[in-house]
Amino acid sequence: MRLQTIHAAVAAIASLAVSSASASLVYDASVLAPMQGFGTAPRDLTLHATGQDTFESGGLAVGPGGTIVFGSVIDDASVHLGNGVTNEAGLSSLPAPHEGNQKYDIPTIGSLGITDASQIGVLFNATEPMGDSVSVLDVTLKFYGSDGSFLGAIDGQQTFANSNPGNGVAGFTFVIDQAQQAFVNGLLAYGPTTTMALEASIGNFSGGPESFLVYNLAAVNPIPEPETYALLLAGLGVLGFVARRRKPG
Repeated sequence: MRLQTIHAAVAAIASLAVSSASASLVYDASVLAPMQGFGTAPRDLTLHATGQDTFESGGLAVGPGGTIVFGSVIDDASVHLGNGVTNEAGLSSLPAPHEGNQKYDIPTIGSLGITDASQIGVLFNATEPMGDSVSVLDVTLKFYGSDGSFLGAIDGQQTFANSNPGNGVAGFTFVIDQAQQAFVNGLLAYGPTTTMALEASIGNFSGGPESFLVYNLAAVNPIPEPETYALLLAGLGVLGFVARRRKPG
């Protein structure tokens, strides 16, 4: 019954083209993180459901002493302004080896230099043939105390019409909605040993693996989008034209 409930929620969410208005983690198209592709930077969560292409789900939790607990998820009711999706427990979508390595991690905010919610970015990388579309049905960011106690969580969702830039390039970044930053800052107040763990569900995919990484937005220089470059060049052109007009003959 629980699995049927999950898939019913997945079907409903997959029909959405954008993030829910109440989401705390929202996709920010203006942020690109260079040199953060899978293989370049270790991941905090990797999902890969081999043999089918409709649904993959899983997550990590923090145990006593800061240990990684694989396949552990929380109920959506425990998520601040949750989006209605409870991710699937177990290891079926978590590729081996199940250890802190290139595919999994539970970083502390201190290790990333994060002191404010506005600095938190969650990078999503997808490996899809020909840059096909992919749906993040849920991505949940959880916060734990140094003793492994659960402090709180936020989530978000987004359907991407194509999966470029994808793994090996930069990926897509979720940020914390400004209206929800006060809630997250309350969790960060527990100090630099506050630990973060991710869980997620992916639909509408045909490849894999899909991966997530928590990083400090302040530590990565955003790449302007092509439209921004065009505006910048146009502005420089106008300045050059004005300068030539003012130059004495």
